[in-house]
Amino acid sequence: MRRAIHQLSVSAAYGDAIGNEALQIRHALRAAGHESEIFVELVDPRMASEVRPYQQYREISDPDNLVILHYSLGSKVSALAREIPDRLVLIYHNITPARFFAPYNFGLARDCAMGRVELASLRGRCALALGDSEYNRRELEELGFEPTGVLPLMLDLATFDGAADPIVMGRFGDERPNWLFVGRVVPNKCFEDILRAFAYFQRYVDHRARLLVVGEHRTFAPYYDALQQLVGRLQIDEVHFAGHVTQAELNAYYRVADAFVCMSEHEGFCVPIFEAIYGCLPVFAFAAAAVPYSTGEGVLLFEDKDPALVAETVALVLEDDAVRTPLLERQQRTLELVSHERVTRLFMEHLHRLGV
Repeated sequence: MRRAIHQLSVSAAYGDAIGNEALQIRHALRAAGHESEIFVELVDPRMASEVRPYQQYREISDPDNLVILHYSLGSKVSALAREIPDRLVLIYHNITPARFFAPYNFGLARDCAMGRVELASLRGRCALALGDSEYNRRELEELGFEPTGVLPLMLDLATFDGAADPIVMGRFGDERPNWLFVGRVVPNKCFEDILRAFAYFQRYVDHRARLLVVGEHRTFAPYYDALQQLVGRLQIDEVHFAGHVTQAELNAYYRVADAFVCMSEHEGFCVPIFEAIYGCLPVFAFAAAAVPYSTGEGVLLFEDKDPALVAETVALVLEDDAVRTPLLERQQRTLELVSHERVTRLFMEHLHRLGV
């Protein structure tokens, strides 16, 4: 057995991008002959068989071990990472700026602010600090981490080849145009801007259009309520908030959609964009935070959120094959940036830099 390489993370949530990446990394490490386990603070019962409580890591801690810390918020896990003698590699998934959360959830806003302070405290502790986008790597560099690098998220897009929920397909799989966004209903994702653009599209382009929003919306109930009020003020209908869905339901939403529209102002990577690309949907996104970096600017990016501009651009792409086809071809090339083979190779190259 080669050197032990373990992972620490705040949580293991079912369907979560960071949790899925940890599983992919563990698979790659075990395939290369390394002993590898995942240790977490919070665990979804559906993931319990895949991970271990973080407290147990002290039992196997060793200076010869390499530990990969997934960092997205300050936690007891990152405090443990500072204390143990093991060599440490940081994978930084970014922290949403507190200003987005402060009007709706002061406690989470405080945790985000403290998470950024705690991140800086790891500066001298890491043998290597990786961002899962160039945007995140630059933030690490600005904080004084060195050496730094980029490791895109390890995605398992083949899961979207599975069965699609027949109820969703039957309800939305008709000739009406469907806008789609997938992501938690939280303020940094700026759903209000999607609603305003969709309102223009429904009013002036196609009154039959629907907006499908897939993502958990209970955490920020006041924000969700504000969005519902905005729907009323804009006098739009056919806005469907699906909440948290199964994999089969998610597969169906991607298959019935015609356009993926993202107006988020803060993403550390934005996995759903790549899911949409994999599903051959034209992707429209606001050029903010990590999105231009993680996509290699391979999707259609807006510098301006003017509702008419967004809606008319979506309409043009949906109506004109001469515009849509080259966009879809460019997007498919973007998928090469996150291919399993490429990301696994980059991961192993980063390990070799450390003499592993």
